Amino acid sequence: MKKSLLLSAVCGAVLLLAGGCTSVAKFDYSSAPGTMIRLQEQGGADKTVAVMPFMDQRSLGGPGEELYVYKPGDSGSFYWGFLPLFPFAGVEKTEPEKSKDFVTLGRYHLDVEQDFADAAMQSLKASNLFKSVKKANNMSQADTDYIWRGKVYSTRYSGHYYQYCITYFLAPVLWTLGAPMGDSVNELWVGFELVERRSGKVVWTYNYRNSDYVNHWLYRQGEDVSMYPQLMKQAMNSALRDLAGNMQ
Repeated sequence: MKKSLLLSAVCGAVLLLAGGCTSVAKFDYSSAPGTMIRLQEQGGADKTVAVMPFMDQRSLGGPGEELYVYKPGDSGSFYWGFLPLFPFAGVEKTEPEKSKDFVTLGRYHLDVEQDFADAAMQSLKASNLFKSVKKANNMSQADTDYIWRGKVYSTRYSGHYYQYCITYFLAPVLWTLGAPMGDSVNELWVGFELVERRSGKVVWTYNYRNSDYVNHWLYRQGEDVSMYPQLMKQAMNSALRDLAGNMQ
């Protein structure tokens, strides 16, 4: 009887895990938890701004990281979980959209240049700091007072499976009993610039770097990369608050 219950628990965990690892997530800014800051009533601004595609600088490192050495691809391995006496096994990704196999996801769809630009545009519109906000793919399309430029320095991801030193063969028993099966950490490091279009002068800059994590449970999966849009909202809220103070 005990043996059959153990086998059922392991099989159930494996099936749920296999189903989760084939799922796909995307960067969804508008549906992410958190509000977009509103800094003044609509109609109170008289300047216009165009948002350019963000610049992907993850291979170069951020400000203050002159000695940064870029390591493409993934590091670590989930296969360590098959060995006894290992409490967890993990991977780290510098560009999570370019590889598969997270903790409970198969793939992550992210267009760094366009998705972050669209996110910035949504927050800029919600803030009411500008009379109009538009998207521009190049300078010739930006017939506005200001240009909003963004740089992405890091979207580092790290994920871990917890096998509690008893390998993947027995850990599912603990997962089915309610023990966490792993975690995912999302880091976002971005920089923003406001440029006066006519003169080309950078009139304001702001950098934001933060990370957050989520614990994974056997019956709650698919949240491996859910922190990225939330972190972007925090970044935009902080940046726009700072910008509003500088515009007074």
